[in-house]
Amino acid sequence: MKKEIYLLKALITFGVLLLLVFAMLIAYLKFKPQTVQGSKEIVVEVVVPDEESKEFSITTDEEYLGPALEDENLVKGSKGEYGLFITEVNGLTADDSKQEWWCITKSGGDVFTGADSTPIVDGDHFEITLITGY
Repeated sequence: MKKEIYLLKALITFGVLLLLVFAMLIAYLKFKPQTVQGSKEIVVEVVVPDEESKEFSITTDEEYLGPALEDENLVKGSKGEYGLFITEVNGLTADDSKQEWWCITKSGGDVFTGADSTPIVDGDHFEITLITGY
């Protein structure tokens, strides 16, 4: 009898976990950032500490930020399992020995996706800032 109760509890727990995973998948698909097709104009501001920031207007048909930046030869980097890892912006290479890296923000707010998975829409304003320290 105890064995049957243990098995029933295990099946119920598994079922609840399966429902939670399914609900999370549905929520992700519903609320993930959407792409927009067609021509769009965005502004990319390159910010380097102790230097004047530079703004670049980009007109593109790309749906994601990474390819738009690469098309303009504004960034260079390496492709990895998470997409483009930006190592150089506007000719300035981040120095890994100084723990420098490029941070992408959108209108001053955090972007929680990589450049290749950040959707763009007409009128977006992105900042790419050289940060020191991990």
